[in-house]
Amino acid sequence: MVFWLSKTKKRVGFTDEVADQTLLAVVHKELQNQPHKSFGDLCKEALWHYLYVPESVKPTRKSAEASDSIAELQGQLRSLEERVAAREASRLDALEQQLQQLSLQVGQLAIALNQRGNYQPPAQTYLEPIPEPQPEPEPEPEPVAPPKPVDPLLQRLSSFIDDF
Repeated sequence: MVFWLSKTKKRVGFTDEVADQTLLAVVHKELQNQPHKSFGDLCKEALWHYLYVPESVKPTRKSAEASDSIAELQGQLRSLEERVAAREASRLDALEQQLQQLSLQVGQLAIALNQRGNYQPPAQTYLEPIPEPQPEPEPEPEPVAPPKPVDPLLQRLSSFIDDF
């Protein structure tokens, strides 16, 4: 057998003629009766029968069962991939929503700081290196005069003098 033929895909076209439409209806009915088979499987069986291929060359039932098992596993894998993709999409949506909420909160915080007048926007962008602040020299301490003794009587009378 030629190996390059085993990997070739062929197309079958059905026209609007009555014979083709009848054949197509029979194919659909047969596929409903045998859901484990594909259209390709039916075509292969028909070709084996039509071309009178000897039984010794036909694939055994074990290989057909293996093909069925492989097809079933591929279907399960596709289903799993779809579920994982849906779950990841859900997680991504949740992360995007959290990011939007965080951005909104940062914006509200910036507005609140601007309204209080305590916030001064940075003069440089974050991509530029920020120079290290130079330590300021400590001012020399000023001499502190000792507190003058305050007379309590003068302190009470000072409010009366201010009113005068």
